[in-house]
Amino acid sequence: MTSMFGPNGQQVLVLIACIPGLSADQVDQVTAAWKQGSPDGRARAWAHVSRATSEDERYGILAAAALARREALETARRVQRADWAFWAAACDAGAAVAAGARIGAHYDTLIAPFAGVLGVLSDDPAPSLLSPDPAPVPDLAPVPDPDRAPAALPATAPCTRTLRNSQDSGEVGSPRGR
Repeated sequence: MTSMFGPNGQQVLVLIACIPGLSADQVDQVTAAWKQGSPDGRARAWAHVSRATSEDERYGILAAAALARREALETARRVQRADWAFWAAACDAGAAVAAGARIGAHYDTLIAPFAGVLGVLSDDPAPSLLSPDPAPVPDLAPVPDPDRAPAALPATAPCTRTLRNSQDSGEVGSPRGR
């Protein structure tokens, strides 16, 4: 089964699952980092996403960007932050993770604000191999708490590991066999 987000669907879901766990300070850190980034660099990165992908691929990438933005809006509301730069940074990160290696160095441009607070964003935009002994990816089912309290994430949440440990296995939340 292929993810609607493309070949990096599992990584997109890990990113999406981590956004609600951010604190107000982390939201502020992402916001400040996004504002310090180059608007021209981001524009070039998005242009490259458009040029380097087919229409069908772009649909999955834009879906990932939209879902990341939605999670960022909810997270910002929860921590009482209203700066749109945080939502834009989440949108950029969602697109970058979905696009992966297809956008080359532009990946770093788009994920940079989130890379400082989320360990799931590695230097490798589309890891092809798992680490020698990866921990299983936990169930990514929605948190039942209406405020999406981060305490519902297990201590070994993928948010503290790199994407290298969460290769797309074809099913959300299923541990990858060795």
